Amino acid sequence: MPERPNARRILIVEDDPGARRSLLLLLTGRGFDAAAFPTAAQGLADAAMHPPACLVADYRLAETDGIALLQAMRVSGWMDPAILISAHSSPKLADRATAAGFAVIFDKPLREHALVDAVQRLVRGDG
Repeated sequence: MPERPNARRILIVEDDPGARRSLLLLLTGRGFDAAAFPTAAQGLADAAMHPPACLVADYRLAETDGIALLQAMRVSGWMDPAILISAHSSPKLADRATAAGFAVIFDKPLREHALVDAVQRLVRGDG
């Protein structure tokens, strides 16, 4: 099966500049074509032009949250996998995120190798 044109494209939406840069460097360093934005609006605009193979979103964003971002992407027709990152995890948040379609939820501080492994697995379609 040939790779999709966007098979290595990862969209990162994280409003913390340091965390956003770290995620971008981590994923580009592992060979992904990653793009990172501080707002959901910028992420949505980029996704419309360059549909990603995977979304990596922070839960708490300045103007919205990662769940609302994924819901907006789903409404626009994007159905690929998504990963939520949160410093404020709880069973209720995990249930909401799973119901919204997040495949994986990570707590902060993030274990970098776990994120990379999850992204690789999800873009291959392994779950």
